Amino acid sequence: MTTYQQHPLSAAFPPMADDEYLALLDSITNIGVQNPITIYEGMVLDGWNRYRAATEVGYECPTEPLGDVDPRDFVMAQNSARRSLTASQRALAAAACYQWKPVGNPLFRSTSELASQTAVAAAAKVSDTTLRQARTVLDHAVDEVKEAVRAGSIPVEAAAQVAKLPKDQQVDALRAPKPARFKDKPKKGAKADVIRAELKAADNKASADAAKGRVTELEEMVVELGHQLEDALRQSAATQADNESVAKILNAGDQLAAAIAEAKKYRDLAQGLQERINSMTTQIAELKRSVASWKKKAEAVT
Repeated sequence: MTTYQQHPLSAAFPPMADDEYLALLDSITNIGVQNPITIYEGMVLDGWNRYRAATEVGYECPTEPLGDVDPRDFVMAQNSARRSLTASQRALAAAACYQWKPVGNPLFRSTSELASQTAVAAAAKVSDTTLRQARTVLDHAVDEVKEAVRAGSIPVEAAAQVAKLPKDQQVDALRAPKPARFKDKPKKGAKADVIRAELKAADNKASADAAKGRVTELEEMVVELGHQLEDALRQSAATQADNESVAKILNAGDQLAAAIAEAKKYRDLAQGLQERINSMTTQIAELKRSVASWKKKAEAVT
């Protein structure tokens, strides 16, 4: 019996629920596998649950190759009709699928690659906002937070807020008990006042943590832009030296035409570098102002 692994694109989607899998296992036990599984890169791209069930009862599973289609589009189409998936689960899976690149080919590009976030969101049947939150979780959350969304334990909106915290605080934030909320109108009395005070304190702490996390992100961006600015300044200095060499060449009449063309090339390059330096200088100044603003917000709620 041939042994396969699950393809990463297939694994982007949560597994079948236990009751659904038991029903599938019972069906395969009685009538076998009716639809072949799809193989891509030597792994199961579609039909992983069928393959698991067939392997469990000792049946050989029929297979077919993917064919000439984008594997990400194929997986999204095969899983979009799963009614048990929440919008958060679909969004996280879509974000993971369209960030995937095949092993050994990091420059993978497909003719059917979706061109925009709106198109990816439409394929997952979610809003642009939900997809954007899923990408935040995918890029910045620790594995426990990602798995909580994938399992349907928390919505992607809440996970995106947790993902803004420093990584060493995310698991605690995920496990922290949620404060009680008034379902109806605020109640009166000392006990209600205590509850409201606790809710306000919890909200303030969450706001402070989010503000501190944002400050850290902005400070890291300032440092990175500073490095880029240093590189640009070095390139500008080198270009200036080249321009001086070109000026000397201009004195030789037999090389005048070539020198003029060369000088123009370097002048254009120098102008482009100067524009880049001006842009990064402005961006760094804006980021520093944003850092100061976020620090004030963090101090205001602590």
